[in-house]
Amino acid sequence: MEQYKFIKQVGAGSFGRVYKAIDKTTGEFVAIKELKHLCKSSYLQLPEVQALTKLKHPNIVNLKGVQRQHGVVFFIFEYMQGSLSQLIHLKQSAGQLFSEAEIRAMCFQVFQGLVFMHDQHGYIHRDLKPDNLLVNQGVIKISDLGAAREINSGPPFSDYITTRWYRAPEMLLDSFIYNEKVDMWAMGAIMAELFRMHPLFPGSSSPDQMYQICRVIGAPTRNTWREGCLLASHMNYEFPQIDSLGLRAVMPTWVSDSAVELIGSLCSWDPLKRPTAAQALHHPFFTGGYKDSASTNYSANNVGNVSCLQQPILV
Repeated sequence: MEQYKFIKQVGAGSFGRVYKAIDKTTGEFVAIKELKHLCKSSYLQLPEVQALTKLKHPNIVNLKGVQRQHGVVFFIFEYMQGSLSQLIHLKQSAGQLFSEAEIRAMCFQVFQGLVFMHDQHGYIHRDLKPDNLLVNQGVIKISDLGAAREINSGPPFSDYITTRWYRAPEMLLDSFIYNEKVDMWAMGAIMAELFRMHPLFPGSSSPDQMYQICRVIGAPTRNTWREGCLLASHMNYEFPQIDSLGLRAVMPTWVSDSAVELIGSLCSWDPLKRPTAAQALHHPFFTGGYKDSASTNYSANNVGNVSCLQQPILV
């Protein structure tokens, strides 16, 4: 690690600590994640390393290298200005909203990254949330692939992965059999949050999470999600039978119908009814001839400035 000069600690979590550092040979800023637990086996076998080694894409954070020193593993990432979560809070503090053009640009980039993960390399992220979407000069990148798994590795998958507010209902029902559609549910919740400036389903517990979902989109039935109803029956769970508000009612009035329709499809109870990332990119929300979509390259030009973000997010 002598190649890097550590500047300051910028974050910490259950995994360890994150530092801002500078590469002394290039003068480039990097983010270094120090894993908390000693690694006795080859760090090349760590799931996050395996995933990031394969997933090289403009909308996925770049792992520049991995080093081990005295049994401690360090991940060296490209340095990012901040997270989408930080950008949301920044906008809130300033009393501002994202424009639909900005949201379109950001979501387009994330879906591009997910197409690469899901379709080209067969990976599920499993923990998409605003904290794990990094922003740098208008470019959005998916980060924190510590929970990522290969789709073809087959079930059973662990159930308690995705952060509660973005957790798909099949995971809330403790299903060990799920696929990349859990990422699509998370993207629906994230997209709605960008419009609303606060979470769509802010549950305080797993039961309350399910209540929050039913409150907005209504409880499923055997006609709308047979497999989910069977899962619920097996665990003696009954979906809350309450009058739903409807997705349109909880979205700002200025949000376009195409945006609400896309969010609604992403947040479908039945995973089979959720679009794939590739299908989402062809939704009218992105292809409807908007003035900001003269080019399908939704990039830095359409995303707000985040230069005032001083802290990088944990990667």
